[in-house]
Amino acid sequence: MDSRDYIVAFELGSTADCPPDFELPPNMAGFNAGLFLPRDDPDWFGRSFYPPRILLVKDATLHIASHSSTGEGPRQFPIERIASVESGHMLLKGWLRFTGCGFDCTVPYNTRGFPAVFRFMRRFRDSLLGGAPEPETAAADADAGLDIKFGNALARELDSGEAVLTQAYEPPREARSKTWLIPRRHWFAGDLLALTARRLLWITDREKGAYAPFGSIASYAPLAAVRSIGLTPGRRGQVLQVELNGGCAWQVRIACDSRIDWQRAAEDFTASLGIQRAMLQRATSHSSADLRGAGAAPAAPRFVSALPRSV
Repeated sequence: MDSRDYIVAFELGSTADCPPDFELPPNMAGFNAGLFLPRDDPDWFGRSFYPPRILLVKDATLHIASHSSTGEGPRQFPIERIASVESGHMLLKGWLRFTGCGFDCTVPYNTRGFPAVFRFMRRFRDSLLGGAPEPETAAADADAGLDIKFGNALARELDSGEAVLTQAYEPPREARSKTWLIPRRHWFAGDLLALTARRLLWITDREKGAYAPFGSIASYAPLAAVRSIGLTPGRRGQVLQVELNGGCAWQVRIACDSRIDWQRAAEDFTASLGIQRAMLQRATSHSSADLRGAGAAPAAPRFVSALPRSV
C-alpha cells in the first residue's frame, strides 16, 4: 500500500514497521526511536503541502526521510549539534523544528497524530538531553502563578522526574484602547521561561509575532547549548535575550516593574544555569572516570556569562 494514503501517525519499533516505499539510510536496524508522519490532507486536486516523513533516532543522530516520490534524500543531524528544538501546535497545525549550526529543519504534521509525536519526542529527548543529576537546590512550584493554559502546557512538556528550578512568567493580557472614539481590544501573548536540571525551556502562545489563543509553542535547549542570557530593548521594556549555539536566539518577554528587576531576573537565570551546567559536567566526568576505571576526571569547562552588568 502506498504510504501517501496513510492518514494516521504511528511509532516505529523496527525497520519492519517502516513503509516499504521509503528510501531509508543504510544500517538503520536497531534504531532507538522511530515515527511515521502522514502527508497533509490533500486538496481538491490531490495536492498536499508536505509529504509523508519518517523520523528515526540511531547512533546519536536524528534521521529524517521523506517519501521517495519527493526525490529528497534522507537528512542526518548529529544530536550533539542540535541547539534548539521547537514543538508547536495550533488547532490542527503542528510542527517540529530542529535548529543548530548550519541547519534549520521544520517537520509539519497534523495534530491528529499528536499522541504518537508526544511519545516519540520523549524518547528523542533521552538522546538529546541524557540523564541529569539530582538538583541540589529546591525545585520551584511549577504551577505558581500560571494560568490554566500555561500550567497544562508546562505539565505536558516536563518529563517524568523533571522539576522546574527557576522560572519567569508573563501571562497573556488584554489591552483596551480607543481610536476615533471606537473602542478596540488587543491581546498580548504570554511567555514562560523555565530552567530544569536538563534544559532551558520556553513556552509561549505567540506565533509569528501575534497572540495565538488556540495553541502554544514549546522550545527547549540543552544546557550546554546556552551561550548567554542577557537583556535587550523591546517595544514594551526589556526582553530576556537567550543566545544559543549555532546563531540561534530567543527573545522572551517577562513582566518586571523596573530595569533592576529585569537585570535581577537575567542574573538569576545566569547563576542557576551555571550551577546546573557545572553539576551536569561533574556527573558526566564522574561517569567517564568510572568507565575508564582509573585516572582523574577531566576538568569541567568554566561557565562564562555574557550578561551585561549595565543596560
